[in-house]
Amino acid sequence: MDPLISIPEALSRLSAHIRSMVAERISLQTAHGRVLAEDIDAVFDSPAFDRAMLDGYAVRAQDIRSATREHPVILTVIGTVPAGSVPEIDVAAGTAVRTMTGAALSAGADAIVRQEYAEDVMEQGVRRVKIMRAVGRLEAVQEQGYDARRGMRLLSAGTRLGPAELALAAAHGYADVTVRSRVAVGVMATGSEVTEVGQPLLAGHLYNSNTPMLCAIAADAGAAPIALPPAPDREDALCERFAAALRTCDVLVTTGGVSVGDYDLTPRALERMGVKRLFWGVWMRPGTPVYAGVYGDRLILALSGNPTAAFVNAHVLLTPTLRAMAGFTAPQPWNNIKAFLRHAPVKTPVKHTRFLHGRLAVEEGRLWIDAAGKQSAASVGSLTGKTGLARIDPGEAMVDGTLVNVIIT
Repeated sequence: MDPLISIPEALSRLSAHIRSMVAERISLQTAHGRVLAEDIDAVFDSPAFDRAMLDGYAVRAQDIRSATREHPVILTVIGTVPAGSVPEIDVAAGTAVRTMTGAALSAGADAIVRQEYAEDVMEQGVRRVKIMRAVGRLEAVQEQGYDARRGMRLLSAGTRLGPAELALAAAHGYADVTVRSRVAVGVMATGSEVTEVGQPLLAGHLYNSNTPMLCAIAADAGAAPIALPPAPDREDALCERFAAALRTCDVLVTTGGVSVGDYDLTPRALERMGVKRLFWGVWMRPGTPVYAGVYGDRLILALSGNPTAAFVNAHVLLTPTLRAMAGFTAPQPWNNIKAFLRHAPVKTPVKHTRFLHGRLAVEEGRLWIDAAGKQSAASVGSLTGKTGLARIDPGEAMVDGTLVNVIIT
């Protein structure tokens, strides 16, 4: 390995080789989780008219300012307006219009009296309503343009389209949106002992747990993961498999073979192919032996083969890289979240930035991360049920009650 570098330096070297993904136009119905490549502006006022926010009666507020349950004001009902119709009735003094939720407010009216404070009556064949409560002007009325004015910026490029953003775009008539194409991430475990799930497990072998884990992390970052079959510890085979993957993937993520053992062949195989090294070794635990390189415009991240170490490598280095490639406006590798540490393990002080997986919980208004249990880099089971990674910087106390940075996982 090279002399170790800091996590910020590793991220900086990766970001220097990030390329933006091309833009594509897709249906809004398929855009969940995608990142906008163009701004979205309002094409009309929203709502396009003053509308009722509940079922009731459209009135002039001044006509009912004295209304009480004991002394109701009686108005003549001159019509009904359902949602989706255009009112053709003007509300004059002493009149009201029965109006449904979402319907346009009739001209002349300036408030809605909810159904609970009104009572329909018939007097000599004329429909009237008893109003039993005064309301102010614009009561239960959403004015035209309340949500957005025509030409207003609704969503900026770099925004991830979640449920609320999709609803906003749809409300303004956007059937299609321009987004960044997904980053194609090839994920390949290496090691002659690694067996694909579903195959017989030989003595001394283990099943490939890293690939589904890393594919899921890549998908959470907005990428399109491609699960590739494991590769054996043979340099020629590694070169062949890596080269094939790099012909189709924007980013290649491998696990295993990055330390200094006799069969740690990944860096050598990559550089034999012409990969330019960015770094090999980062001041972090777990996951110190992590390698990064570039091959043309393709990025390579070779992570530790130990599951927990690969998990940490991916959240710390891969996720922010994929978010930047996808066009997120503000990649935040630490999520700007802080929590108080609980059940801190006894560890010897080191120069590395340490990561402890734990369970997040709010107690008495405080966010805690509980690091109880195993913290082994090779334990898959120790990750289950954990919801965050506590980041302990060099020189930072690893004791209960310490306020630490947290990555939500």
